[in-house]
Amino acid sequence: MSRMDRLSTDLERGFEALEEGKLDAAASALDRCKRIDRKHPDVVMLGAALADAEGDPDGAIEQYRLLVTLRPDDPMPRICIARLELHDHGDPDAALETVNAAFDFIDEEADLLEAIFIKAEALIARGELVSAREALGELATSAIDDPELAFDLAELCLSAEDSAGALRWVEVARKEAPDDVSLEADALHLIGRVHELNNEQEAMIVAWQKVRTLDLAAPSHDLSITEDEIEAIAAAALAELPEKVRTHLENVPIMIDDLPSEDIVADGWDPRILGLFQGTPLPEDVSGGTPSVTTILLFKKNLERSCTDKEHLAEEIRVTVLHETAHYFGLDDDDLEKIGLD
Repeated sequence: MSRMDRLSTDLERGFEALEEGKLDAAASALDRCKRIDRKHPDVVMLGAALADAEGDPDGAIEQYRLLVTLRPDDPMPRICIARLELHDHGDPDAALETVNAAFDFIDEEADLLEAIFIKAEALIARGELVSAREALGELATSAIDDPELAFDLAELCLSAEDSAGALRWVEVARKEAPDDVSLEADALHLIGRVHELNNEQEAMIVAWQKVRTLDLAAPSHDLSITEDEIEAIAAAALAELPEKVRTHLENVPIMIDDLPSEDIVADGWDPRILGLFQGTPLPEDVSGGTPSVTTILLFKKNLERSCTDKEHLAEEIRVTVLHETAHYFGLDDDDLEKIGLD
């Protein structure tokens, strides 16, 4: 077998291993490829993709930039750099500059879609919502037949405060998967959020009550946790707080339910919230306001659906408990964002 045949075989094995999530096998294939020709564009691309998959944005960007010099007419490396600059470095200015440079070379629909998506995200991060809506408006609904992608576009439109665009993409998702009950619940939830954005309270509640009904009937999530486990995690979260703070919380029970009740949703609360503080905040109670029964509610099904593994779930419960506890002490959502509990 010639050197180039070996290179081709190892490249194929490396990319297959990456697709299967076998990063060690991909790294071994990459090492063999580098011994043959480390500057070959496909070898550089494998190295960039591997660094990307390993969570090494700086290493990935370095390799993608080398690929730009080796394949200057290929938009893909620029698009990947822009994604990493935006999502990993948190630099929308750099991401926007990079992705704009890719448009001159795009001739594939998939590349165009990803570039527009990143451009819109960067513009939203910069607060340029009108420009983000204009960018998203370049996409034709007829070109999308993936319901998950349609939902991602609907979410992006919602972030850009484009109600019509969000509803348009929701309908695309519904059309592509008309019998998917879970997708219908997601569609109704997003429609409710559109009504929320437009201050259409009654329509929002109608949509969200339907979401609650569908979520209540849905099968248990693959990731599950017992109420005892939730209580243990919640207790550990409260134990992190200073003793003086814990003293104030002695009479504030933490209650666990599957989902918010119909009454809670009727009051305008999202049926997919993770937790809720109910009652009189401590500053009002101390200042002589009318006291009420005070509780912290955790919603088991919503917590399970929001997480990818047990470690993630435990952290989400911890943050939710601290978030709702902070509401008890009178902090609002802006305060919570500043301390990382939003």
